[in-house]
Amino acid sequence: MKPNYSVDKSVSEKEYVQFNRFLRYRNKKNMSIIIGSSLLITAFAIVQIYEYSDVALAVGFLAGLLVAIWMYTFGADRRARKYYNQFVLKEGTEQHIDFYDDHYEQFSAVGNVKIQYNQLFRIYVTKTNIYMMRSPSVGCALSLGNCSHEFVSFVKKIKEQYNI
Repeated sequence: MKPNYSVDKSVSEKEYVQFNRFLRYRNKKNMSIIIGSSLLITAFAIVQIYEYSDVALAVGFLAGLLVAIWMYTFGADRRARKYYNQFVLKEGTEQHIDFYDDHYEQFSAVGNVKIQYNQLFRIYVTKTNIYMMRSPSVGCALSLGNCSHEFVSFVKKIKEQYNI
């Protein structure tokens, strides 16, 4: 059977880190908890300064907050780059994906996989990428720069058809 669309892609470190960020920041509940916790810690530090004149404790809380924010943002990016360089480069970054009416097939040096569209967890179409998620944390990222407008329309139709 001939595929409707075919996409060749190579995963760069930049794209891998961007996919990692997408997974981290797409959950609005997590972001709300992080922002709320940050505001609470900042308010507690202000109270420590004004009510108890305990500047050292307040500085300690704010330093802890900064470390936590760094670990969630830049530290996570650093870990993603490290993982990419340790594992992804060894497995190979070249992939070929064929899209059919009811499934897609992904071919790489590691192996081949066939995914039915009704088995997908979700499809996200952003300004720069298409993410075809098999679970909340596993998916296939496609750069819109490598995709035709017809292919993007096809993916959006699949998303609507399977309500994913």
